[in-house]
Amino acid sequence: MHLIAAAPVVLVATAFAIPLIYLKIKSVKVFHAVALSVTLTVFFMTLLGYVYVSQVGEPVVYRMGGWPPPLGIVYEADSFSTLLATYTAFIIVFVTLYSSWYLGSDTGTPYYYSLLLGLEAGLLGIYYTGDIFNLFVMLEVLGITCYGLVAYYRNSKEAVEASIKYAFFGALAGLSYFLAAVITYASFGNLTMGLVAAESRPTFRLLTPFVDLFTWGNVIAAVAVILALSLWTFTFKAGIFPNHFWLPDAHPAAPTPISAILSGLVVNAGAYTSARLLYTVFGVYDPLSSFYSLSPYLGTVLSALGAFSAIFASVMMLVQNDVKRLIAYSTVMHLGLIFTGLSLGTPAGVKAATYHILTHAAGKALLFMSVGVAIEVSKTRRIPDLKAVGRLSPVVGIAIAAACFSLVGLPPLGGFFSKFALYQAYIEVGRFELVAVLLASSGIAMLGYLKVIYPTLFGSQTSDIETHRLGGPSMLLPLIALIALLVILNPLVISLAIDSASRSLVYADRYIIKALEAFVNYITSGG
Repeated sequence: MHLIAAAPVVLVATAFAIPLIYLKIKSVKVFHAVALSVTLTVFFMTLLGYVYVSQVGEPVVYRMGGWPPPLGIVYEADSFSTLLATYTAFIIVFVTLYSSWYLGSDTGTPYYYSLLLGLEAGLLGIYYTGDIFNLFVMLEVLGITCYGLVAYYRNSKEAVEASIKYAFFGALAGLSYFLAAVITYASFGNLTMGLVAAESRPTFRLLTPFVDLFTWGNVIAAVAVILALSLWTFTFKAGIFPNHFWLPDAHPAAPTPISAILSGLVVNAGAYTSARLLYTVFGVYDPLSSFYSLSPYLGTVLSALGAFSAIFASVMMLVQNDVKRLIAYSTVMHLGLIFTGLSLGTPAGVKAATYHILTHAAGKALLFMSVGVAIEVSKTRRIPDLKAVGRLSPVVGIAIAAACFSLVGLPPLGGFFSKFALYQAYIEVGRFELVAVLLASSGIAMLGYLKVIYPTLFGSQTSDIETHRLGGPSMLLPLIALIALLVILNPLVISLAIDSASRSLVYADRYIIKALEAFVNYITSGG
C-alpha cells in the first residue's frame, strides 16, 4: 500500500528536482533517461498496487501522516481507481519514450519533463484520493501542469492564447468544485468520501451508531447543488458540451505527445470523478441512498449532454482542415459516449463506460502519436498537405489505420468491443435513442477518420520526406506497443478486470466499510 501513496510523491519530487539538476547538467539525453526511468518505475509501483488490491479483494485505505479519516486526508484505492491509475501510468511510459524522439535536443526538454511528471502525479492523485478536498488539490495540480504544457511553445501566439483560455476557464471550473467541497463540509461535517458515502445511506447510519455521523440542513437540496457545481467542473475536464470549447484549441496547440495525454488520459479524470461522486459518494443510483430521488434528473441531463456531444463533435470532425483539431473533436465525441454509459445507472452501463475509457485512451494516444509523425515530416497540420508517411513506414501506416478503425469501432480492435458493450447496456434499459446516437456518431466520425487516413496512407507526397525521421526505437516502440494494446483489449483478456472495477464503483459497501474501519480502529486503539 505504501507503493500507491509513494507513486505521486516520486513524481512530484522528480518534477521539482529536474530544473535544479539542469543548473549543473546540460545534456538533454540525461533528462530523457531520467523521465523514462521515473515513469517506468511509477508504472511498476501502480501495477503492484493494482495486484495487491485485487488480491485482498477490497479497497485499501492509506492514512496520510498516520491520521485517520475524517481527521486527516486518506487515499482509498479500489479496483476501479487502481485499474485506471495503472493503465494511465502504462500509456505515459510510451508517451515519454515518444517524447524523446519528438523533442530531440530541444533546450526546453527539462521543463517539459518537469511539467509532464507533475501532470502524471495529478492524475494518479485524482484516482487514489479518498478525500473530497484533496481531490480539488489534485485537480489543480493537473490543471496547472496542463496549462504550462499547452503553452510549451511560448513563442507561438496560438499556444499562448489556447493556454490562457484553458487556464481562465479552468480556474472558474476549479472554483466551482471548491464551492461544492465547502457545501459538502457544511452539510456532512467531513470531507472523507467513504464517510460521506456512509452518511448518504440510511442503512449505514443505523448500523454504525458509535460513529458520530453528522448532517445539517436540507441535505437533499445541498447534494443537488453539490452535484451541479461538481459536474460543471468534471464535464469541463472531460470536454463535454457545452464545456468543450477549450479543448479544440488547447489540444492542437500543445506538443504532440502532450496532445496524446490530454486527449487520451486527462479527459478521463472528468469521467472518473463524475462516476466516483455519482455512484460511490452520494449513491445517486443506489436505491438505498438518501439521494436516489435525484437519479432521474441527473440521468436525463448527463445522457442528453453526452448524446449531443457525440453527434455535435462527430459532425464537427467533417469540417476540420487541421488534423489535430479533427482528432480533438473526436475526443469530445467519445467522452460523450462514455457519459451516456455512466448516465444509465446500471452495472452494465458503468462496465461499458469503463471499457470505452480504456479503448479510447489507447486509440487516441496512438492516433495522435502516429499522425504526429506525419505532422513532423510535413511541417504542417493541414490535412490536404500531410505527406504519405504510411507508404514509407509500415509501422506508422498501420498505427494510423489501427487507431482510426478502433475509434470508429471496427473488429477485431478494442474499440469495437467497448462500443458493443455500450450498445448492449443501452438495449438492456430500452434506451434505443442512445443506440441511434452511437451508430450515427460512429458513422459520421468514420468519414472524418477517412480524411486522415487517405493523405497519410494513400497520398502521393513522398519524394521530399525526411526518411531519417521515420525510424528509431523511441518513435516505433510506442506505436507498436499501443497497436498491440488495441488488439489485446478484447473481452477474453480484460473482462474480469473491467467487471471487478465496475462492481467496486457501483456497489460501494466495501468502500464505505473500509473508511469506517480506519476511523474506528484509530479510536478504539487510542490513536
